[in-house]
Amino acid sequence: MAKPAPPTPTTLPVVAGDTTTLSLTKIPIPPIQGKTASIDIIVIDQDAHLLYVTDRTDNGIDVFNVSTPNAQYVRTIDMGSGPNGVIVAKNVNKLFVGNNDSSVAVVDIDPSSPRANTVIARLNTGGKNRADELDYDPKERKIYIANSDDQFVTVIDAVQNSIIKKIDVPGGAIEQPRYNPSDGRMYMTGSEDNVVYQFDPTSDTIVSKTDVVDKCNPNGLAINPNTNQALLGCSSRDQPQHAALWDLKAGKVLDTFQQAGAGDMTLYDEKADRFFFAASNFFRGGQMAMFSASEPVKFLTNVPTAVGAHAVAFDETNNIVYTQDQLPNEGALFSFPLPNP
Repeated sequence: MAKPAPPTPTTLPVVAGDTTTLSLTKIPIPPIQGKTASIDIIVIDQDAHLLYVTDRTDNGIDVFNVSTPNAQYVRTIDMGSGPNGVIVAKNVNKLFVGNNDSSVAVVDIDPSSPRANTVIARLNTGGKNRADELDYDPKERKIYIANSDDQFVTVIDAVQNSIIKKIDVPGGAIEQPRYNPSDGRMYMTGSEDNVVYQFDPTSDTIVSKTDVVDKCNPNGLAINPNTNQALLGCSSRDQPQHAALWDLKAGKVLDTFQQAGAGDMTLYDEKADRFFFAASNFFRGGQMAMFSASEPVKFLTNVPTAVGAHAVAFDETNNIVYTQDQLPNEGALFSFPLPNP
């Protein structure tokens, strides 16, 4: 018996007043061109003008030069396993990558190093499932990575390339860690339990686990350290789909936005002073939602993308927004210029 076709996402027409329609630039990824991409996180080293893509289709980190508005493919760094999260630890000149085999790969990104662009360490976190999303505390020089399906966080010494501690996290699946330089704490979403965790990187302990209350089920977490507010990328597909503004100090939702929801990654960029939300499963179609990040936080616009476009990176030099193209047999990225406010 033939396998049934996957269901088509239910979408409604976009709301013109909420939408900026732009032509998406398709950026081929040569190793997977003509294949269906499986991409998780995208990050940009703003100083080096390099974009890093976790590409599970070729088990590597695809690297692009983004010194101009037209991204140029440079190389793929083999991870040996499908990569999920990636973060640049600039003050130690390393890239850290969470992989499907529960390992964390460490890549030398010092351009003067003889080992540049190679994996210099591979750390086994001891999980049964993937090492997923991660963030970096540049003060303590520590990586926090979510072993998302094993319910623990792995803490890594970014100088010594060694595992410091395993922190068990009670409850269901965990998602995006984010460091807040304003209070020196690491935060993380618990999408299944609808909570936000707070960690103290000086002692590597859980400080708090706070119920979001609002029916958000947050995946993404983006922090504006100037206001101590965060945009939660709500994953709930129940109506009404939305995003939520979170007060880190008070531990509560300040506002919700109905113009975008059912997504994944969120990002704060200080230069643009915007929050971005990759609302990849929104009921009006995949959207890249943008919000002003200063008080009061306001929804600005959506740019239609595609189902599956659940990551976001912003090039501050050229004002270009990036996400992934996971449409069948395309093997590419999408980019578009930042819309005017």
